[in-house]
Amino acid sequence: MGQHDGNNLKAAAEETMSFSRYEPSETEILITLGLGLSVISPYYRRFVRGLRLRGDERVLDYGSGSGVCSRHLAARLRRGGGHLDCVDISRGWMQVVRRTLRACRHVDFHLGLIRDVLIADGSVDAVVVHFVLHDIPAVERPLVMNCLSRKLSPGGRLLLREPTGEGLEREELYRLANNAGLASISLQERKCLAGVVYDAEWTRPKP
Repeated sequence: MGQHDGNNLKAAAEETMSFSRYEPSETEILITLGLGLSVISPYYRRFVRGLRLRGDERVLDYGSGSGVCSRHLAARLRRGGGHLDCVDISRGWMQVVRRTLRACRHVDFHLGLIRDVLIADGSVDAVVVHFVLHDIPAVERPLVMNCLSRKLSPGGRLLLREPTGEGLEREELYRLANNAGLASISLQERKCLAGVVYDAEWTRPKP
């Protein structure tokens, strides 16, 4: 085996190890589904309603996790003839979201990094990011935002909710979006059931 092959194997092993930190335990899955499909479900319904989706869009749910938010996106898009793409790097969560949305024929599931998934650049009307970006190492966030921005069609929107006080501040959000070529529509700090959060909306400018 040559040095190049050895370096590739080492990089693959390191990437696999880095992914492992996102794998849920059985307890985490049970708690997330138990709450997200019952008492916290109205919170996700209100969040999705606030995104002002028409229902006929193609929407990318980045970091879909268990699907407790995705199912409300799927319901909104089903009524309007839209389509949902659920993206996650965790095999465990991907298995869960497939079960959660097993009855949805207008949903596709993508396991892997956003830079690698088979979703064409410029093909998505909206990207939804709910409590995901703050869990990504700061050094990786610019690449993620750039990839998400490229997936958007001109005029498409990136819709984000992130907790405050978790290592992701307003100034970084502005910088990440600006460097990814996104134009700011709004960025507000507000209180909700999940605590104090940043609600942000950006758009990919039309030519």
